[in-house]
Amino acid sequence: MFDTSCRLERITFYPLKSGAGVPIETVRLEAEGLAGDRRMMAVDETGNCLTARKAPRLMQIRTHVDGDDIILSAPGMSPLVFSRARLEVARNVSIWGDDVVALDAGEEVRQWLTHFLDRSCRMVIKGAITHRPLAIGPGGTVSFADTAPLLLTNSVSLAEVNRYLDLEAEMERFRPNLVIGGAPAFDEDGWRHVRIGDVEFEAVGACDRCVMITLDPATGEARSDHEPLALLGRQRRGEDGKAYFGQFLVPRTLGRLHVGDKVEVLSRKPAITILRGNAQPVTRLPSTTVNGGVAARHGIHERKLRCVAIIDEANDFRTFRFVVDHAVDYKPGQFITLLLDINGEVVRRNYTISSSPSRPHFLSVTVKRVDGGRVSNWLHDTLKVGDSIRSLGANGRFHLAAAGAAGKLLLLSAGSGITPMMAMLRFIADTNLPLDVCFHSSARGVEDVAFLHELLSIKMQMGDRLKLSWNLTGRNAAAEAAALAGRFEGGPGTLAGRLDTGMMEAVCPDLAERAVLCCGPDGFRTKAREIYEGWRVRPEFPFLEETFGPDRAATPLPEIGDYKVSFLKAGKSISGSGAVTLLELARKIGVKLTSDCEAGICGSCRCKVTSGEWRVAANAADPERSVLSQSEKDEGYVLACSTSPIGDVCVEA
Repeated sequence: MFDTSCRLERITFYPLKSGAGVPIETVRLEAEGLAGDRRMMAVDETGNCLTARKAPRLMQIRTHVDGDDIILSAPGMSPLVFSRARLEVARNVSIWGDDVVALDAGEEVRQWLTHFLDRSCRMVIKGAITHRPLAIGPGGTVSFADTAPLLLTNSVSLAEVNRYLDLEAEMERFRPNLVIGGAPAFDEDGWRHVRIGDVEFEAVGACDRCVMITLDPATGEARSDHEPLALLGRQRRGEDGKAYFGQFLVPRTLGRLHVGDKVEVLSRKPAITILRGNAQPVTRLPSTTVNGGVAARHGIHERKLRCVAIIDEANDFRTFRFVVDHAVDYKPGQFITLLLDINGEVVRRNYTISSSPSRPHFLSVTVKRVDGGRVSNWLHDTLKVGDSIRSLGANGRFHLAAAGAAGKLLLLSAGSGITPMMAMLRFIADTNLPLDVCFHSSARGVEDVAFLHELLSIKMQMGDRLKLSWNLTGRNAAAEAAALAGRFEGGPGTLAGRLDTGMMEAVCPDLAERAVLCCGPDGFRTKAREIYEGWRVRPEFPFLEETFGPDRAATPLPEIGDYKVSFLKAGKSISGSGAVTLLELARKIGVKLTSDCEAGICGSCRCKVTSGEWRVAANAADPERSVLSQSEKDEGYVLACSTSPIGDVCVEA
């Protein structure tokens, strides 16, 4: 017997498949899994299982069971109560290829669910007549769970995954029934038989992961970086190309489980072969929020910001300070998305957070008015102290922690690019990080130099660990530079002209020893990168950059127009317009394509495009399509789940 000296930390059951989880302290175990787990399921108008992959708002539906009464609740909806004791209509439905008979929840539930999900659907409930054979392990039956009666994960394994993620993933994303702690990371990969409390289980296989884990467990909103699936696709990919995390369990005995139960490994088996990548651990900054920020972040994406101050920083450069209804967990340098109602239209724009997470009582963005800037000008002209706006985020991979282990930094900026640098420098000063900082900024003239007095104050605090300098580029740059330097004797170095190698030698002669974080217009960043790459000594640390446009609006890909896709072997075609995936189109016309992850990770949906154009879809967690060999790519193979057709396309399927 192998004793892992670990314990059961959490128990969660999910009454509605893809619905919100219910944490509990103790539960009765049945042959089909935890009592009440995944006994309800949404189905589309054809009777096929509907999950959060296609209807992410399912994750916001909470289900409470009180005897025979079932209560459904969701944001913006009145609670709905119905009785399963009165359900009589049986309906044939399908779940991942299994045809089963289930009880229909009725017309009132159909209307409620259809209204909330904004699509035609029904709810079915497992009854005495429902029988679904277990396809994995020792046989038996299973509820509406995807593969097996229970899913187990290891909190230490998730901690190991999070070492490589900029924004840590919550365990709730993986939707486990049982979470254990105390065992080494991924020890569960090699378990065969395990006892939890008084109940014995067989570990029947690792859980391959899909796009579901990129969805916020509280809102159904997808992470724009496709994490943690993208990382698992690199670091936890099996020989079959699938990304794995967690273990499926089948009960060998029945009984009751309690949080705190001892976990004992009774026997082991060879672990699944994992093809590990070469991801590097992320440098963690000192936490300035409760519980490392996880509590503040969990389950909250949209926030209300109330403006409490507007501060003029420089010419047409203004800071908007907000208090927030829910704390924002962010890294200095990241951006937030503002949701603004402008003339009846909701407009989204990304702005760097110029405040520091070390000052958690408010959040600020600093915005420069620009010619033709729809949002920046609206903020300058319309937003007043006391007004409230909505926001999403924070997001972004350009932040202080990205500098890694570097002990010396060059914070290099031009114009509005100074805002992330201020967030980083404030954090460094507030938390007394042992970093040597060279802070250089480019501005048109003295009136455009932002945060000058605050920077001088931080300089007094940090002393020799902070070097300040500017270059001015306007018509009277030489005179203004001299005047500015004269105002602060022994203070900032101020030069005239545009950034070049000679100027960099003057302001940062030890560039090769520093990690460079650069933000500004395209031309400025291009020149800075050229200087970095042509430096006389090869720099030891990376050049990291962030860009921005007039309002930092995301640049969308060109729209996809009309398409016609012909599936040659099936002899079927479909036409339309817009961005869709080959997998979606195949399903619409009944062409069967194997699929698992639905995010371009596992490769199970590989198919060959014999003619026509396509592009990798936005849902691809691995845009490089690493699961395909170069020879497969050369032959025209694509991943149907993350490939969008353009024009006339023929697929060998």
